[in-house]
Amino acid sequence: MIYLIASALCTYYGLGCGLGAVTLLRPLLDAVSPLAPSSIAMLCTLAALSASLVSAFFALNQPMPLAQEDLLLLATGAALGGILGDLAAFRFLQMLPAAACVLLQNALLFTLVALPLLYFNTLSRTLKPLGLSRIYSFPVALLIGLLGSFLAYGAEPLTLMLFFLLFDAENDESFLASLTITLFAMAGKLVTMLIRTRLSLPDPDALLWMLPGTLGGALLAMLPRANRLPQRTGESLLRLSVFTSLINMAASAFG
Repeated sequence: MIYLIASALCTYYGLGCGLGAVTLLRPLLDAVSPLAPSSIAMLCTLAALSASLVSAFFALNQPMPLAQEDLLLLATGAALGGILGDLAAFRFLQMLPAAACVLLQNALLFTLVALPLLYFNTLSRTLKPLGLSRIYSFPVALLIGLLGSFLAYGAEPLTLMLFFLLFDAENDESFLASLTITLFAMAGKLVTMLIRTRLSLPDPDALLWMLPGTLGGALLAMLPRANRLPQRTGESLLRLSVFTSLINMAASAFG
């Protein structure tokens, strides 16, 4: 039942703020779930992918703020990054004990969430956008897809920050870029995982609870009156993700 409630709430608030379904769910599962890191990665990958599919379905009826060429670069880079990130994560989980994996992954997650929080609260007022050519969106998508796949989370806050900073993108352009990168990075990761595990999914009982919660939270977040939460909610979500990652790091280091 905890997987149903946690996935529904995290997905609803994450998508409603434009920060992704797994931004809080990933560190939260590390904190409360007894499952192995590889199982948590599989659950978070499926949660991020299913929430992205729901968002993409509703986005089809809206005008596309990005050109098809830009979307192709983002999708290709993200898919490649998703594959490479999963291969790196598999090697990483094999080499280190579970406690060390949780510690290091949450340290990286803390960094990738804290940087956008710092940027949007403080640095965006002083740092001017670079206005780079959109051709550079391919290596950016590759990097974000790799990091998101390695941590099994969509890295939407990082995408928003980099597109604002590097490309001086509008809000709708950045949100569509984050959706595209998450969708194709998680799809690449999932395909790689299924090939490696020969189409077997670990902990199906937890998955049966998590997927309905994720889909329900995503559908609720798409309602016109619910899909734009106050800015404070997004900041609180990022702060809670950072705080939960710190707790996981402390528990892994001293537990």
